Amino acid sequence: MNTNRISVRYAKALFELALEENNAEKVNNDMHLFSEVSNNTDFRSFLENPVIFPSKKQEVFNKIFKNKVEELSLKFFKLLSINKRELFLKAIARNYNNFYRKHFGIKSVELITPFPADQKLKNDVANIIATEFKTKVEMADKVDPEIIGGFIITVEWMQYDASVSSKLKDIKKEMMEA
Repeated sequence: MNTNRISVRYAKALFELALEENNAEKVNNDMHLFSEVSNNTDFRSFLENPVIFPSKKQEVFNKIFKNKVEELSLKFFKLLSINKRELFLKAIARNYNNFYRKHFGIKSVELITPFPADQKLKNDVANIIATEFKTKVEMADKVDPEIIGGFIITVEWMQYDASVSSKLKDIKKEMMEA
């Protein structure tokens, strides 16, 4: 079965259950946490290891996340491990976040700068985008020194690149063509 189809189905089922229980926002926060933790190589190896029994995975998972996440999220992981789908946790979390944002009309925004952005800058960008799109904004920021200066803003699938590195590439391209 297709990995994407699996993760979408599980995410949709979890989202619908969380909506029924009026717990969608808290579960969304849990999914963000699971996604971040899944970036850890050791944790990912633990999830993907077929030798570790599902009961042991559940035990470790509960020790890590007990009292940090919702009970529904813990039960959901138990279901994943029983069905041997725990290696899809990161993709399921990403899809859950997508369902959440779509349902509540939230735009996902990423701000890339060559230096750590202060809170005022992030708030200003979020307010401009919220006003422009007439929606709520979920902001993420990233530091990429290779853009030299300026910024790159990505809203959903649209990108505005006002970085110095892209301007230099444009100038170089023009000079090569001339």
